[in-house]
Amino acid sequence: MKRLGKQTYKLDNPVSILSTATIVGPKEAAGPLKKYFDKCVEDEFYGEETWEKAESRFIKDTVDTAISKSNIPVSNIDACFAGDLLNQCISSSFGLRELNLPFFRNIWCMFYFC
Repeated sequence: MKRLGKQTYKLDNPVSILSTATIVGPKEAAGPLKKYFDKCVEDEFYGEETWEKAESRFIKDTVDTAISKSNIPVSNIDACFAGDLLNQCISSSFGLRELNLPFFRNIWCMFYFC
């Protein structure tokens, strides 16, 4: 990845999706797509004290699951693209900080390219 300007990067290779992961709460798990989710948790707070902490944990565990399924070590991942519905990327920031990867924030969508 080459930096061309203050906010512009040129990727050396095409982007590809090697794995995906989904972890959902009880409402999503009650729907017709339940069999497609990697993990369904019964507690919408995911064992945390606040919704913000729960959302960060959802993001961290989902990214960890996607990385694990890809069979690629974190050291081979160049960057992470993430967004969350808080429109401030707070949950993504806290959920991804342990990875120590460059983090590109996207607002209004939720996707990860690792």
